[in-house]
Amino acid sequence: MMLGESDDIPKDNCNDDHKLCPEEIKGFDFCRKEEELRCFKHCGPISQPCDCNYYNHFTSRSNLDFSGLIVIKNTGNSASGCSMEVRVTDIAGSAIVATVSPGASVPIFVECLRSLDIACFKNESVTETCSGEVIFDLEYCTTRYVSHRYK
Repeated sequence: MMLGESDDIPKDNCNDDHKLCPEEIKGFDFCRKEEELRCFKHCGPISQPCDCNYYNHFTSRSNLDFSGLIVIKNTGNSASGCSMEVRVTDIAGSAIVATVSPGASVPIFVECLRSLDIACFKNESVTETCSGEVIFDLEYCTTRYVSHRYK
């Protein structure tokens, strides 16, 4: 017998054809997965006080990386409305990226968005409420496990 050989280990237990993951769990084959690009499209109202405080309009509560376009519309009257300040937190950190005047809209491109906050600031006039809308057109990637029915 040569060094490293043993009669104790049966050769039948050394099968090189085994899978490293379970074949199937509840009908899904976790060895077969597909990456999918999905869209998140949403339009939400902005209605908040003109009190210089930031209010949250989006927070990613998952490990998904949302990237794409956000449009902020300030529908306030240009003579008496509030200005909006937009703060984005993404892969690069947190920054104020735009000031949106009453009656205007601003497109913002984001990469790996974590949160979006908006603060409204009074102009000389006495408008108490800031109004507008935030439009999300984002994409994110997910993993989909293939059902055993599609083998």
